[in-house]
Amino acid sequence: MDKYNANEALNVQLGQAGSDYVTAATVNSHTYIAIQALSVDAVVSATSVDTNVWDSLSTVTVKAGQTIYGRYSSVTIASGDFAMVYRG
Repeated sequence: MDKYNANEALNVQLGQAGSDYVTAATVNSHTYIAIQALSVDAVVSATSVDTNVWDSLSTVTVKAGQTIYGRYSSVTIASGDFAMVYRG
């Protein structure tokens, strides 16, 4: 459960590992720690890195400005929707 030391954990929280602006696509080159919806009702699917801790998501509707946290190996944003996907 302690993948990061205290300093690294703070950096991950701040999005210092980078992010991807995603529209109608799948990203799967990194591990992702947060998904922030930018369109009014973004439909999101995501594959959990560890389903004992975080569930995988299947077509979850997220309101603009809301953020889902977890550890995901793949994130898909539906056609016509927009999101920021943060690496960690």
